[in-house]
Amino acid sequence: MHEEEYELIPLSPIRKLEKRLDRVEKGGTSNEMMKELVDVVKTNQAIVEDIVKVNSEMMAKVSELSNAVSQMTARLNDFMSKIEVVGESEPAKQDDEMERKLDKIEKRLNAIALSNIARMKMPKPVQQVQRRPVPAQPGF
Repeated sequence: MHEEEYELIPLSPIRKLEKRLDRVEKGGTSNEMMKELVDVVKTNQAIVEDIVKVNSEMMAKVSELSNAVSQMTARLNDFMSKIEVVGESEPAKQDDEMERKLDKIEKRLNAIALSNIARMKMPKPVQQVQRRPVPAQPGF
């Protein structure tokens, strides 16, 4: 008869290998995992491209806005300088005009005051009473 040999092997390492094999089988094949990874990378790349596109559009709009603000500032400065020039010339004219009017008023007031003072100093004209001839009385 043919004799068979038997050996005693601990089962725990075998069980560990079985569990590991189950996990690999449940996880799927490496090709499927690679496909999923490629899809994730493609999606990520599309998102990055969209962000770059939006970012470049925003930079262009900010640049346009900056130019518009610069132009508006220049126009505002020009407008303010025109207002200052007009503001400086008109008050001078108004001051001269006001000065002339004040001089006229002062002259009139002086004339009125002098005429009032002259009236006050002048004695009132005495009314001359016409005398009637007194009839001669006897005895005087």
